[in-house]
Amino acid sequence: MPTTVITGRDLALTIDSKSYDAQALSVALNTTLDRQAYETLDGRVFKTVDTDATMDLTILADWGASVGAAYSICELLWAAASSAPDTALSYSFTAATGAVFTGSLYPSFPNPTGNGKDAQQVSFTLQCTAKPTLTVS
Repeated sequence: MPTTVITGRDLALTIDSKSYDAQALSVALNTTLDRQAYETLDGRVFKTVDTDATMDLTILADWGASVGAAYSICELLWAAASSAPDTALSYSFTAATGAVFTGSLYPSFPNPTGNGKDAQQVSFTLQCTAKPTLTVS
């Protein structure tokens, strides 16, 4: 069986039904288990009590790009964090191989940074409402 190699260019990111592939420099969907260990009379046992997920996102700043078919992810997240910070936005994170991670996440304020002649970037961590759902086609 040949090895399948998925690069960052094989990924697509959609938030609130809008695609942000062009602005995304890196995306990481992090899911962790809160696994507790208990020492019983029979020996050590483990129990997972919760799951947490976050999305780490680094994008090119796109303030003012809300014209035509393009949408500004910076403005979308700023507006959502300002007006409804506890209202989740849907997301999908898709690999070209057919693996699709879906769920909801809470908006956060983008924090723009810039260095001299470099393109302005925005990095942040978005809290997911629950563990992602994986669908493989």
